[in-house]
Amino acid sequence: MTAPLAQSLNMPATPLREHGEAGLAAGWALLHEAGQTIAELAQLGSEPMVMAPGEFALRAAAGGPVRLFLAEQGIDDCAAALHSGLTALIAGAAQGRDGTAAALTLWREFDRAREALVALASPPN
Repeated sequence: MTAPLAQSLNMPATPLREHGEAGLAAGWALLHEAGQTIAELAQLGSEPMVMAPGEFALRAAAGGPVRLFLAEQGIDDCAAALHSGLTALIAGAAQGRDGTAAALTLWREFDRAREALVALASPPN
């Protein structure tokens, strides 16, 4: 169930910007997959994806090169932060430990990062 996800959170060795919009969309999808797993470990209900991966990539690209770069960097940073926490949660769950509180804390961090990335990809007012 969650073991393949822990492996999938190992983002590509090359930065997302070298993969273009497809890489950005894939990174966004992986973050949401990680968020769903964290929500499951935190015993929260499932949430719909806030913004489809392709739409996120298109909006970030439409915002210009600076916003695109910041979106790519934000996904890379978020994936790095989630990786160690999610790995620890999965390892603890495999040993029968209750990681609900830790998972809830990690989910809140994911949720804040996701909100910031959505705001970044949204058209400026």
